[in-house]
Amino acid sequence: MIPAVVDSGRVMWEGQRELRWSMERLADEALDRAGVELDPRGFLVGLPEEDHDLPIRLEPARRAFDLLALRGLMDRADELFAEQEERDDVPEELRAQDHYREAVMEGCRRQIVVEALTKAARFTGRTVVIGMSVVVGDYRVFPVLAVQTEPWEELPSLASTQVDGLSVDASFQEAIVHDVLRAASRELDRTNPSSLIGVDAGAVLRSAADTFVNGVVARTGQEYPHGLRDALDAVSAQTYEGRASTGSVVLAAKSHEDVAVEVGFARGVPLGVTRSFRRTLEMSGRGLRLLSDGREVHGLGRLLPGYDPADETCFLVRVVGNGSWELWHGGTPYLRVDNGQPALPRELMDRDGFADTVARVFAGHPAVDAEALWAVAEACTQQQYGAMVVVHPDAAAEGERLYPQSQLIEPTPLGSRAFAALTRVDGAVLLSPDGRCHAVGVILDGAATGTGDSSRGARYNSAIRYLAGAGRGSMVIIVSEDGRIDLLPTLMRRVRRSTIEQAVQRLVDAVEQGEDYEKIARLDRQCERLEFYLDDAQCERVNQARETVEQRRWTEERVRLQVTPIQPHPAMDDTYFVEPAEEAQERLGA
Repeated sequence: MIPAVVDSGRVMWEGQRELRWSMERLADEALDRAGVELDPRGFLVGLPEEDHDLPIRLEPARRAFDLLALRGLMDRADELFAEQEERDDVPEELRAQDHYREAVMEGCRRQIVVEALTKAARFTGRTVVIGMSVVVGDYRVFPVLAVQTEPWEELPSLASTQVDGLSVDASFQEAIVHDVLRAASRELDRTNPSSLIGVDAGAVLRSAADTFVNGVVARTGQEYPHGLRDALDAVSAQTYEGRASTGSVVLAAKSHEDVAVEVGFARGVPLGVTRSFRRTLEMSGRGLRLLSDGREVHGLGRLLPGYDPADETCFLVRVVGNGSWELWHGGTPYLRVDNGQPALPRELMDRDGFADTVARVFAGHPAVDAEALWAVAEACTQQQYGAMVVVHPDAAAEGERLYPQSQLIEPTPLGSRAFAALTRVDGAVLLSPDGRCHAVGVILDGAATGTGDSSRGARYNSAIRYLAGAGRGSMVIIVSEDGRIDLLPTLMRRVRRSTIEQAVQRLVDAVEQGEDYEKIARLDRQCERLEFYLDDAQCERVNQARETVEQRRWTEERVRLQVTPIQPHPAMDDTYFVEPAEEAQERLGA
């Protein structure tokens, strides 16, 4: 039966708007905390469950999809299910189980609906992800998130999506989106579905990390792929005779042909016994890694060069100390956890960002060699116990000023071996902008400014103090023992003037046209992200738009939110703008 009417405007139940909006906000916050911006948009799609004369419903009612194209989807799902029933590769005893049949049926529904939504979308540049459907009243409701396609596809992702017929997430970001959709489905299954306000984004991230890691372990052939994330969180935070945890683990089946076993343990070491696991981790290094099947450590060995990453059956865990560990495959990091907080791994250092910082910090300096400085930065990342490099515009004079609390050397470029030797002593390495070293073992000075970070170590905070004092105009590269890299000063990215003006104008136009509060809030968040770049006039326009919204809210709902007026940032200047060449020429011509 095909519904004769489509109507996105009426409600399926009271509270659907709150659920959809809170689902979108939860996804946005969780992905943001994971370190990725996908700008998720949430939808609830309601298809008539029994009375096919009822219209199709969509929340929000903004015509994001061509609803006429969604008619008859459940009939097509029934047809697909019938085809699945005819498969002869499913054991009869499994086929007879109700829960198996319902799982297959739900898979057919979701497959049909996501294909239809993708074709029916009136927007472009977004990928549709769909959650488990739940019957609410007269409708079967599907929670949906649409994320930006370009960044979604650029993020690292495994190729395999099933293990033994069961779905597994291909990436951490996919696991996050699916976890939010599961939370929405659970809420839909309540007697009176309302919102996900009470769901914590941190809990979503931990659950998604569990799901993704379990899927990775399942890919290795482990029948019981549970508990690895907790074990790695615990062992990475555990010291051994005062030393921080560092080491690596190969995850693979015990008999994997691409894993060479150098030492086999007569009895395996359970990963859940933290002290034993930590003691065993101390054995890794010097070309050998622990070997584990995801449940216990069974020896020491290495992954052979002939392993084909397309198999996706061998993975690498790197424990980098101080509560931090990373999950790798085929030379690509897929997940990093710091003190129990999962996130997508970031590049140790972005080359383009590094070059941009060098150009801006040392603008006008007569001798700058960005390539030489980049080579030093790369050498920093290889130092096991961390390092700090200071690039000073007048390194010779600065070395003399800091003597004798440093070792002066003849100005010279440093090779990798020399750099490794010189960073074994305490203190920083002092370079000039052309990449030549002038001093080692430099102890930085500087008064406390109240701008440090109590959660960071001595290197980071001494660099902050130094840059606020005698080191002003310098650049500092800091590598912590846990592998974290900081480049100071942290400069805001450069943007086009037109980008800022368009964001402000879109907010002003939406307020003047009386758009709904949700759209205004989304545009307001865009302005908030760009707040650093706003000039005095743009700040005034944003403040006035916000005040107009709150006056309208008070008139309509007798509710008023407290809004703090924004003002220009004192550090903002024209160096943060980058413009097309023709715009720059026009500006010069004027």
